[in-house]
Amino acid sequence: MTDQTTGFVNEVDRRLGDPLRVLELSPTRFMTTMPWGQLARIVPDPRKAENPQALRYLDRKGKEQAETRNEVQRNIKSTKKAENAKAYARYLAEVLQGERDERWATPPFALWVRRRLRIDRVPSPFGPDAITYLPFDVTGVLMDAETQHLAHFLLREDPALYGLTDEAAINARLVGVEVYHDIDLVAARQIFHDRNLLGVIPNKNVALASDSSNLATNITLTLLKEVEVAAPSGNGRVPLESVVSVRQRQLKAADTEWMTLSTLRSFVITMIFGKAGFEKTSGPIPDLPEGCTREVATTEIHAVLTRILETFGPAFTARNSTVIASPAVFAALGAVAHRVTSWSKSKVEGDALTPDELMNLLSQVKWDRDAKYWEGTAGKKTATGAFSLAGGVKDNGSKTMAALGDPASPRFDWIRYGRPDEV
Repeated sequence: MTDQTTGFVNEVDRRLGDPLRVLELSPTRFMTTMPWGQLARIVPDPRKAENPQALRYLDRKGKEQAETRNEVQRNIKSTKKAENAKAYARYLAEVLQGERDERWATPPFALWVRRRLRIDRVPSPFGPDAITYLPFDVTGVLMDAETQHLAHFLLREDPALYGLTDEAAINARLVGVEVYHDIDLVAARQIFHDRNLLGVIPNKNVALASDSSNLATNITLTLLKEVEVAAPSGNGRVPLESVVSVRQRQLKAADTEWMTLSTLRSFVITMIFGKAGFEKTSGPIPDLPEGCTREVATTEIHAVLTRILETFGPAFTARNSTVIASPAVFAALGAVAHRVTSWSKSKVEGDALTPDELMNLLSQVKWDRDAKYWEGTAGKKTATGAFSLAGGVKDNGSKTMAALGDPASPRFDWIRYGRPDEV
């Protein structure tokens, strides 16, 4: 038999290469599993392909592999791919250490091997098993999951940096691999394109709702179920999740919800971190401040959030004509409420608040969506003279925080009594 033939055999011929049991999907592709260390022998560290110095020391096959890789894949240098790989390495380290239990997933690698691979069929009690051989000198290119591959190399380079002590566990990690063989470069590049550019990326709200392992998201999802508010219908009380949109990124005028999940999560983050939280609202929150645990944060935020929602419920219900539920204003409310928390440094800095003092501080705020109060703070006038909310949390958070909670700021009086130039 040649590499281009298949047939039934009684035993695996290990002289042909590393045998793998595979699931055939088509004549040119199949699924299998292998230790990541084995994949690393077939697909070298992709950084070498972009390093002119490293290329000088590669043999002919290594240079061919690097050149082919550069024709198929995106660059690592000067792109987000390198930073993403570091985050991916941290994720994999948590998986290897069992910190994520079963709450993790990594996609299969899409490996392209240009040559045609031999398939033998070996009898088994459940029908013939398909066996392929990876020749000992075979090299390949990843059409997908290269960032995950690079993350493994980062772990192997410096396990201690990621809290690992067993390098062997990295090489031994079993990974899923889709093997594409006997296809040309044009097909490989098309598969790369389809796998990387045709996927539908979920909107921010859907992604946040799915990421329950993120501390800020976890706390927010707990509050959704545990905090109760007056029912918009006026009959009794309902869970906060009834008035928070988990799936939409932005609310339409006709929507009955008060805010999006992203807006509520921003409030949680700024109440945890204070002013520093404005820069953290769009990213993951892996750690909490000193003295703050998930349980403590949930309890204290629950208490303050409940009072804010109860006191200013009508303003939330009328969100189309008020500013209170806009992302920047609600995040700024969280930053001011940070001064109530037990882990805040406000006691040292002399501006700590009790819950009652916080509510008294906010009692005179005019939440109307009116330039008289909020021009230049949470929005601006349009060309027609109407007032429009403009600017996000990072743009308007700090000045809105000052307006809400700093009597020394001129904005403090503006949002309570009106701007002098707007009277």
